[in-house]
Amino acid sequence: MLKTKSRYSNLYIFFILIPSFLYLGIFFLYPIYLSFRYSFTNLSLYNLNHFQNVGFTNYLSLFKSGIFIHSIVITIAFVVFSAIIGQMFFGSIIAYILSSLNKYYRTVVTTIILIAWATPQVSAGIAWFSTLSYIPPGTLNSFIAFLGFRPFNFLGRNAAVYSIIFANMWLGLGFSVLLFSAGIQNINPSLIKAATVDGADPISKFFRIIFPLLKDSIITDLILITLFTLGSFTMIFVLTGGGPSNATELLTIYQYRTAFSFFSIGLANAIGVIIIIIGIALSLIYLKIVKIEGNI
Repeated sequence: MLKTKSRYSNLYIFFILIPSFLYLGIFFLYPIYLSFRYSFTNLSLYNLNHFQNVGFTNYLSLFKSGIFIHSIVITIAFVVFSAIIGQMFFGSIIAYILSSLNKYYRTVVTTIILIAWATPQVSAGIAWFSTLSYIPPGTLNSFIAFLGFRPFNFLGRNAAVYSIIFANMWLGLGFSVLLFSAGIQNINPSLIKAATVDGADPISKFFRIIFPLLKDSIITDLILITLFTLGSFTMIFVLTGGGPSNATELLTIYQYRTAFSFFSIGLANAIGVIIIIIGIALSLIYLKIVKIEGNI
């Protein structure tokens, strides 16, 4: 009798999950399969009905391209400084600071931070362009000129990459703060009180108690924000268009240009596959690091 109930229970769970599996297969796994398949072809927008397999030609031509290598370097730097340092590290610090505030101030500050996260990326790109623009002067440069200083080209070749790093950090910080705030609430308060009694200052409590105990939140946050950041396109494209002179041409923007400016769908799919591989590789590295630290 118990075995029969258990079997029916398992069948019920299976049928409940069927729509999720179908959604995952149709909208995620199948497109990934098509990307892998077409990345080995010379598929072009000029003629979508006639294409042939070209082996690894697309991949070889990419790694011979200086623009592609530049895009990889820019993308990795973008992920490290915008996601890992900007969102994960600063997000955990902000969440720790918020945990020490009273409920009213914590709610107000958290709401302000989450507004940025909820902002549509097109709107965020337009807002940042209006703020950082050099010609015509944006809000920030108008304020700098009002103070009597010379305006600065925040979207120029030498500064644009820092601008998109900061803008993306601003956009995604709310997610990390929310995740770490939930993690901090699950930490046993007696551990923090004991550290306070022992004379630990706030910085020591964060790095020696809070941060190590947030291991699960850290790995979850790292994987998700890395994948989000690797896929960043809309806000950056609206803000800089990948320029000036390819200074902010992330892999996603390079993929877009390859597909819709040069009409090479096969080559664009090869770029997409490389983005997927980078995301998987970074996720595995994060998991390996956490596993090693857990064994120490």
